[in-house]
Amino acid sequence: MKNPLRLIIRTLTLVAMCFLFLLMFEQAWAACEPKINAQCEGARLNRLDWRNANLAGGNFRNANLRHTNLAGADLKGADLRGANLQFARLERSDLTGANLEGADLRWANMERSTLAHARFVGAQMSKADLEDADISGALLGGADLTRADLINTDLQRADLQKARLDGAYLNYANLKAANLSGASARRARFIGVRLSGATWLDGKPCKTPSIGTCNQ
Repeated sequence: MKNPLRLIIRTLTLVAMCFLFLLMFEQAWAACEPKINAQCEGARLNRLDWRNANLAGGNFRNANLRHTNLAGADLKGADLRGANLQFARLERSDLTGANLEGADLRWANMERSTLAHARFVGAQMSKADLEDADISGALLGGADLTRADLINTDLQRADLQKARLDGAYLNYANLKAANLSGASARRARFIGVRLSGATWLDGKPCKTPSIGTCNQ
């Protein structure tokens, strides 16, 4: 016959462990609420509706934000390194100074968003919609922008060294003083694009004026 006292102790221990686990889970979930400095590293947040949320300074490193609605959200200075943002809605959002190195932004909608001085080094951005976005001063070295929509986008002083722009739509974009050295731009559209002061694919500067083509 089992010792009843020992059985009671085991039962109470199990109950305490379950309570502690639930408490830790609740605290972790609360830290990942849509708020300033949210702590959501590695969290599964796909398909949530966080429109117009204030997420400035938040940690979303390696988080799953696939199909998440972040339209109009404030993500200034947020850490989104390695995050999955495929098909995410980011139109009119503010990602000024955010870190998106290695993030997956394929098919994401970033139309009319503010991405000034953000880091997109090595990011996957093929077929992303960046029309009318402000990407001035951003770091896009090695980013894949294959067939991306960059029509009328502000890319002044952006670093696009070794980026892939094959088949991208850059019509009427502002690339003044941008660095495209070593970038690939096969079949890219440059109709009306402003290139004065930019560094062209071959590493040579574009003279002023340079519209639609790099005058060297």
